[in-house]
Amino acid sequence: MMDRTGSAGRNVTAIPAADLRRARVISLLIGVVIPLVLSGVVLGIILGWLPELPAPAVTHWGPTGADRFGPPATFAWAAVLLGFVLPAILTIATVAVVRDNWGGAARLLGGMALGLSGLSAVVNLAAVGTQRGLSDAKQAPDLWPYMLIGAALFLVLIAVGWLVQPHIRPAPAAPLQPVHVTSIARGERVAWLATATMSRVALILIALVMVLVVALTAVMAMRFTDRLWVPVVTLVLVGVALATAVSFRVRIDQDGLSVRSQVGFPRVHVPLDEIVAVRAVDCNPFGEFGGFGWRLGLDGRTGIVLRTGPAIEVERRDKRALVVTVDGADIAVAVLRAYLDRGSASSAAAEEAGS
Repeated sequence: MMDRTGSAGRNVTAIPAADLRRARVISLLIGVVIPLVLSGVVLGIILGWLPELPAPAVTHWGPTGADRFGPPATFAWAAVLLGFVLPAILTIATVAVVRDNWGGAARLLGGMALGLSGLSAVVNLAAVGTQRGLSDAKQAPDLWPYMLIGAALFLVLIAVGWLVQPHIRPAPAAPLQPVHVTSIARGERVAWLATATMSRVALILIALVMVLVVALTAVMAMRFTDRLWVPVVTLVLVGVALATAVSFRVRIDQDGLSVRSQVGFPRVHVPLDEIVAVRAVDCNPFGEFGGFGWRLGLDGRTGIVLRTGPAIEVERRDKRALVVTVDGADIAVAVLRAYLDRGSASSAAAEEAGS
């Protein structure tokens, strides 16, 4: 158990090389090899059925039934892209980015890759199978019963993928070199301020996503004027989500630790009397939290993690531990410890005076 200043803590030990290698191999097996085999089988079946499909075929089902049509070969491409390419990219990216920070997040993403492959297999086979022998694609039955089956299989395969992978506890975050701040006298005020932002690469990717969303919104607006509200609402939601997650203001003062998005929300405040321990660590958001932004880790911590690097880790009384990535985390922790020391000294003096 760490003391209030964080001087004692968990042993920082790396994951054994053999365990890490085994975890990576099994992840690649369930997220790349099995989807490759499964999508190959599905592709072969679909190619055999394509001559029996109407042209054009139904390629999309909406709330009112079939609403989009296209070439039957669409399903062959979907079987490859959704059944193999997407799961493979998810798995390979996880293995490459997580590196030696393997844990529950990487394990879950491997299971999701397997689940996506199974979902794709059910939906694509059902979409093609239900249209075999039809003279008019408009006669195709609704696909929602098969969607439910696919969703159930998706969840089952995620669980299977999770169970077959080894349970590896992630190595504790490496503590940074401690920095000491001269004690803060009673009545004296010291504040530490910083801005935590996503990395340049992440910001570029976000900008590309926004361009894509805007482009899709424009296409939807031109093609489906009666449903314009759908892409517009989607664009607004995506825009708000991104705006609230790319940059946060971090403040440490006599009131404790405060973190809030640049747009004002979300925000979190940790008073000094709620802090059990605090330390500066080196954080790998993808390995420890499964991604960037405001995250809930499988190890019970909450993360405001925008980039790989230094972070403030605060253990809170009766709440999840909080991790905030920010440059200068070592100095921030030193200031926070100085306030904690002042509070401890005041409490000790009060007890002595009372006795």
